[in-house]
Order: sequence, then C-alpha cells, then structure tokens
Amino acid sequence: MANVQHNAKLNQLLIDTGRSLLQYVGHCSSWSSRSQTAIEHEFPKIVAIQQHHVAQLAELLTERRWTIDFGGFPATYTDLHFLSLKYLLKIILVNQKAVLAELDEASHTCVDDPEAVALIGEILASERQITEQLQAMSTSTVGTAA
Repeated sequence: MANVQHNAKLNQLLIDTGRSLLQYVGHCSSWSSRSQTAIEHEFPKIVAIQQHHVAQLAELLTERRWTIDFGGFPATYTDLHFLSLKYLLKIILVNQKAVLAELDEASHTCVDDPEAVALIGEILASERQITEQLQAMSTSTVGTAA
C-alpha cells in the first residue's frame, strides 16, 4: 500500500494542477482580438489536457481510497477577468512553471512509490509540452497585450 505521505503529495499535485491559473482562465471571461484566433482556438484544448491530468490523479487517489480535496482557486485570480488572453498567457506561464517545479519535486519525493512516480512522470512530460505550447502562443501572435 502506498505511503500516506505520497497520497497527500498526490492530492497536493491535484490541487496545484486543478486550481492552476490555466484552469481558472479556462473558466473565466477573457478576450482575444481577431488576429489572435489561433490562441482562442487552441487554448481550450490545452485546458482540457490539464483537466485530464487532474482526473488521472483523482483516479489513482480513489483507487487508494484516499479522500480527495480538490481545493479552491486563489482569491487573487478574481482580478484577472476580462483581460486579453495574450496578456494572461504571460502570467499563466509563471504559474505553469511553478506547477512543473511541484511535479518535478514530487517525482523525487515519491521515489519509493513506482505507481505514483510513473503517473507523475507522464503528467510532468505532458505539462512540459503544455508549457512549450503556451510559450509559443505568447510569442507568436500579433497584437498588443491587455
């Protein structure tokens, strides 16, 4: 049976990922100019990939009969409504790097839990791809920030 500390860490990863700024912006009202339709089209796909990671973590914790805490979004995010998606991408990238750091740290913390390490590794690789996509989106679009 997995160590209780590992389950707690997995639950914290679930919160960090599920309540990330990327997820918040995926639910809030942002806007993009006509020149940024590629961002508007791709952004929900990226949000969905991260939501899948949350589901994977929740599934593992459920299998382990762990009571899942889904957490809440930080109150500071409420100031980010009605801003341009182009502007928000810069802030999302900062938060995304923190998510990557948490995942990387957890892969070392849970080293004696092979099932957790495998899942964290899979999610970490995918989150790195998400970060690269967000970085490309933030630098390749035409238009001015918020």
